[in-house]
Amino acid sequence: MDKIIKVLLKSVLINISLVIVKLIFGIIGTSKALIANAIHSLSDLITDLISIFGYHLSKKKSNDKHPLGYGQIEYLTNIFVGVVIAFLGLETVINAFSSKTSIPSNLILITSIICAIVKYIFASYMQRKGKEYKNSILIVSGIESKADSLTSILVVISVLLSKLSTYNPIYSYSDNICTFIIGAYIIYIAIKILKENVLSIIDTNTDNIDLINYVTTKVLDNDLVEEILDISIIKYGSYYVANIELELNKNVKLKEISKLKSNIKKQIMNKKTNISYLTISVNYKEGDKNARTTRSRNSKKTT
Repeated sequence: MDKIIKVLLKSVLINISLVIVKLIFGIIGTSKALIANAIHSLSDLITDLISIFGYHLSKKKSNDKHPLGYGQIEYLTNIFVGVVIAFLGLETVINAFSSKTSIPSNLILITSIICAIVKYIFASYMQRKGKEYKNSILIVSGIESKADSLTSILVVISVLLSKLSTYNPIYSYSDNICTFIIGAYIIYIAIKILKENVLSIIDTNTDNIDLINYVTTKVLDNDLVEEILDISIIKYGSYYVANIELELNKNVKLKEISKLKSNIKKQIMNKKTNISYLTISVNYKEGDKNARTTRSRNSKKTT
């Protein structure tokens, strides 16, 4: 089984357990905040299921219609996740003051603390694995999961404040207020996810300077390369697509060019760069080299 799918399935099992626990104890302990937190965990569960489906599609091999693969499906998956989360957050905000105030029991306090600890630990695990595997779906799921753990802490705070209602009636609204804050926070997370992934589709050029410098260095290490006329590295979901335009001496033979391209692909298409597709175009050197403003072997020495 794919390592990323394994992480997502673990998250599914944890979220199913948390949704059931939070709903049951939220109803028994009369806590709208914990029920709202259960809805947040439900959004986590839904996003995990969507993420599994999206990740499966994104790993499909390239074909004539999609020569660069299906990597951008990851962005579409995350956008759909963001829409679902926004809807659940809006529902939570609307329902925050739809019923009478109540004072949750101590059972809610204990349940929320346990849920917050469990979810925070697993959310950190998901984010760590997402960075390790360079997978945006895991990173987004980890962010959403960590938000769920933070809303559980809000439930703890609301229970503690509601206990003070005997001294001041205003504290009896703490459960309602906490529910509203949780809903607003869910919407904030949704907007953040939507913004990042929409921008990723619109502007796919990578800002990973270290990656660009690494590729540039590797390419210029080849003696046949006079200059790099142009280089673009595009983020395409969980992998990169690179386009490189080279300038070679006019005396370089076709057989040498073929070997050069093969060597460059071996040098930069690996796990370190995560470049899955590479296009190399070649131009023969003509005119005055000093008139060019592109990257050259000489400029590399002076930087």
